[in-house]
Amino acid sequence: RKPVEFIKQILEPSGGEIERPKDWFYAEGHRGKTLMWTISAEDSSKGSYITGVRIQLFFGVQEQTGQSPEAFIRDFVKGKKAKAEVLEECDETEQGMFKRICLEVVEGDYHILYSLFWGKEMDMAAVSIAGTTKALWSTHSATFDKMSKFKALDMKHIEKKAAEEKK
Repeated sequence: RKPVEFIKQILEPSGGEIERPKDWFYAEGHRGKTLMWTISAEDSSKGSYITGVRIQLFFGVQEQTGQSPEAFIRDFVKGKKAKAEVLEECDETEQGMFKRICLEVVEGDYHILYSLFWGKEMDMAAVSIAGTTKALWSTHSATFDKMSKFKALDMKHIEKKAAEEKK
């Protein structure tokens, strides 16, 4: 197998970035206060995909759920643990403007790595779901590890876009 070649993918409109495999597909699906990006081996615009990463960025978590972003994320994890076979968890770490925890599970025929984030000072949370079938996991796990180090937003990018829109 040849090594995976990565390219930088800008996550619009937040200006975040992720290293994605060059031959994978990129799609956006934003709704209200949630931004969503899907980076997958299969073309997700044609329906579902088997191997990929979906990132959801939630704004106004406290306002929408009545929970702090951290409580929102920890409840999500508790729900997953009740339904899935937990393989591994990682401790809280700092990742830019966020704190991150992770949960690796088997759900049915799928092996999934959840990377979960909450804003240290902002009312935001993010959930990254990297998954594929159990059979394909070993083929893609290194790719998922690299992709889990994404940046969800770039405040300079957002400010620049806002200034351009005012012109």
